[in-house]
Amino acid sequence: MTIHFYTYSDRVAPSSRQRAFYVAEELEKKGYSVRIHLPTSLGLALTPWPKKAPMIAQLLRSLLSIKKGDIIFLQRTVYSKYFFGIMLCYLALFRRRTIFDFDDPVYVHSRFKTKMFCKIADAVITCTHAQMEWAKQFNPNVRVIHISLDVAPYQKFANDHRMSVEKPVIGWIGTGPEHIYNLSIIVPVFTELLKRGKSFSFTFIGAFKDPKVYKMFKDIQGLDVNFIDKLNYIDPESAPKEIKKFDIGIVPHLSESEWDKAKTSMKHLEYMACGVPTVVSKFGEMPYVFENGVNGFICSSTDEWVEKISLLLCNSTLRKTIGLAGQRTVEERYSFDAAIPQVVQVIKSL
Repeated sequence: MTIHFYTYSDRVAPSSRQRAFYVAEELEKKGYSVRIHLPTSLGLALTPWPKKAPMIAQLLRSLLSIKKGDIIFLQRTVYSKYFFGIMLCYLALFRRRTIFDFDDPVYVHSRFKTKMFCKIADAVITCTHAQMEWAKQFNPNVRVIHISLDVAPYQKFANDHRMSVEKPVIGWIGTGPEHIYNLSIIVPVFTELLKRGKSFSFTFIGAFKDPKVYKMFKDIQGLDVNFIDKLNYIDPESAPKEIKKFDIGIVPHLSESEWDKAKTSMKHLEYMACGVPTVVSKFGEMPYVFENGVNGFICSSTDEWVEKISLLLCNSTLRKTIGLAGQRTVEERYSFDAAIPQVVQVIKSL
């Protein structure tokens, strides 16, 4: 039996890297035969004609290599109408066992394709409980497996919980230009903290030289801010090396759209895996991840953000306690060691 992976994108994209490429590698370590096929769904969607033709031919050839008894693993493959049409016809004709995995509420913008892949799949894996409830409309065999981490690089660069740091570092990591709206809620928080005389600096990873990102935080009077435009995310140690320098990690989130109510994040897991105490907005999957005040803090208002960050800035012991609890949470529930056995269970169930 071979497990054939078809992915949303290449391994540069966090979604495909964490939920397909790393999963395939871990399954291979456990003795499974795996293959990752090209083209990617997104690559096929973005390629213009006539260059699209050889990619479609490549897709068709890959399907011919799948044998009866093999399993097809579709990772968020809803971005190309050509991929969708070809795969749907193939599965209708040959009925190969299929797992459909999605980690964001892609049904918001690709409702029909997501629905049909859910219906034709033998099993569906989602990343959040809200996504699971949506998928259950079309398939009774749905499993929540949250996006997970290989914790080893993060443990290697775990925060040393500096007890006497004079100016704690608040940090954020992500793709800044895509989160301008969400990040805006942290501006009044920082402004109020500085008014109250709180001492801290802010490290922003993922600015991508975007002038709006720079202006948003440079305009906060008195804020000591350090911008890092981009990391080499292919290097599994690039993010942990920088997150280790944080004393507090934040995930501000503002939108209440259908997309945001059903999504999650990976930032908080990266902070927690490094032992960094984490403060997040109340959205999506966060209430399932955090026990408020135990392994992190969840905030619903500016006042709560100011209160929780103030507590952490003023209390190094609390930072250490919350950070270590968060680290245990990731190791026990959101590491590959926790997630891969769940994927194996899904595979065995087929």
